[in-house]
Amino acid sequence: MIALLSCIVWVVWRFVRDGYLPQPFYYLVNASLMDLYSTAMWAHRDGAYSIWRSLYPPLSFDLLRLITDAKCYVHGDLAGRQCDRAAFGVLVAVFLANVGLVAWSYRLNDPRTAVPRTLAVAAGLPMLYALERGNLLIPCFTVFVLGTGPLVRSRWGRIIALALSVNLKPYLLGVFLPAIARRDWRWLLRFGAIGLAIYIATFLLEGTGTPQQLLSDIGGYRTVHGNALWGNLYYATSYWPLARYMSAHQGFAAAVHPFVSTAFSLAALIVMRLVQLAVAVCMIAAAIRPAGVEPRRFMALFTAMILTTVTNGSSGYVLIFLFFLVFFEPWRGPARIAILVSAYLLCLPVDWVFWPTMHELAQSFLGGREVMVSFGDSVGQILRPGLMLIVQVGLIVLNFEDILAVGRKPVRPVIAPVSVAGGSPTL
Repeated sequence: MIALLSCIVWVVWRFVRDGYLPQPFYYLVNASLMDLYSTAMWAHRDGAYSIWRSLYPPLSFDLLRLITDAKCYVHGDLAGRQCDRAAFGVLVAVFLANVGLVAWSYRLNDPRTAVPRTLAVAAGLPMLYALERGNLLIPCFTVFVLGTGPLVRSRWGRIIALALSVNLKPYLLGVFLPAIARRDWRWLLRFGAIGLAIYIATFLLEGTGTPQQLLSDIGGYRTVHGNALWGNLYYATSYWPLARYMSAHQGFAAAVHPFVSTAFSLAALIVMRLVQLAVAVCMIAAAIRPAGVEPRRFMALFTAMILTTVTNGSSGYVLIFLFFLVFFEPWRGPARIAILVSAYLLCLPVDWVFWPTMHELAQSFLGGREVMVSFGDSVGQILRPGLMLIVQVGLIVLNFEDILAVGRKPVRPVIAPVSVAGGSPTL
């Protein structure tokens, strides 16, 4: 907690001195909050999927039409950012509400560790990064907390919350995996029906955003172009972007021997595949012994796998969903301690650039002036994926322990409420 607060003070000092947020915050200093305002602009005009190639399901645009002023976006999203300040005010209000929800959730779990864990989740790098971008991850996180935490006791309430989260961020669709592993077909049917009903209703309101359009746009997003290599590396949670960056001999990789780049890419490939294999084996074992599945921990396992093996783009703020889940773990045993320490380190908003690649004049929106920005290849870009692998391996170990413990001793739940089948926080 002291380290995190110290890093936040350092970020504030750098912002006052330089006029922009330092790395690891977003490198386009005039694009602050544009995830919010660009999406809001397309909520008020046609072409969100055919022109902008949006990855957001229709619910996002329907919600933004309710809280944004259409007149502000006649001249574009930058004009909207200057005009529609109320939209950001709503986002900040949701952000602050999330702090309270996270604190309440962790207090119910363990009052002794609630403060540092709340601070790590609510004011750590992933959430601050999402706030600076104005990303709709923030309201999505609200319903995710309600659907996976201990606050909502109603099974139907949790299912509705999770269905809303998936309709805001489709990559959360894996929330149904614990139900499959535990063969809770009734829960799965209810979740599917509610999720589909929300999608159909919001699709009719939006008038576009078919599954085919979403899949096509996702396919385009996954395509990596040469000029996107550094952008994908910037706040990566996987070693894939670094392997591609080194293979292309960009930045610091230009000074690395080709043999080293090839060896690193091969090692990354082997590690990623081994992790995927271990998760697949864990899924098979869970299907054989469904009573050993702890829903929240099992969901964290697959969330970590997505972040460490199949991600693309500078989307490290997605870590917030994983962190909310893993910070329910007690400080006990080497696997849990390794996970928690790695998660705390990943929350620190600090980095060190050892190879500058971007040094130019730019207009800082937050600073309100022209500044000389400097960003580049950093230590964090190398260490963060490694810390994520530690989290991933730790979760594999814990889930295997849960599954193998069936028949020898009862599986100790993460928090007091019971699991998916019995009316607990379900994923």
